Amino acid sequence: MLLSACGAPAPTVTPSSKASAPATPTAAPAPFAGAGFRTNIPPGWQSTDQSTSPGGGGTVLMDLFSPNQSTIVVSTTAQPVADDQLAVYLAGIRPPGATEVSPAEPVDVDGVSGVVITFIGSNPGSAARENEVMVVNQGGNTYEIALSTLPADFSTDSPGLQEVLNSWSWA
Repeated sequence: MLLSACGAPAPTVTPSSKASAPATPTAAPAPFAGAGFRTNIPPGWQSTDQSTSPGGGGTVLMDLFSPNQSTIVVSTTAQPVADDQLAVYLAGIRPPGATEVSPAEPVDVDGVSGVVITFIGSNPGSAARENEVMVVNQGGNTYEIALSTLPADFSTDSPGLQEVLNSWSWA
């Protein structure tokens, strides 16, 4: 799934006689090395820098959050999922009552094929979240890569997921 932005006309800038503050350099992505992969942490995102076991029994390998509390989580599943069962696995992890569920589509993560879906869902007592979740098999593991954000922040935060995917390499 590729994301793109539409171009807008450039604003007109009128020179000022006032001295301006020096420009702040744009932050560069920070490298991240996980178990079996390397990628970049997008500018503005932070790592919780901890490996944990999610409720499903897999292992969280990377847990990033944005200033508006969106998350990108990379984990392995408790048991590998067969290639022909990846779409079934994704159907099983979305919460009951999820809406705007996309059909499973192919995705490529550094030359490895997988499956991706998007949906809006929430757990009881929490705000609805827009999710993009993909799974790929590599080196005997099933990797789950997920973006979760408030629906209003999805277009702002999905470039962070694209940075993670574009800089991904298998170790």
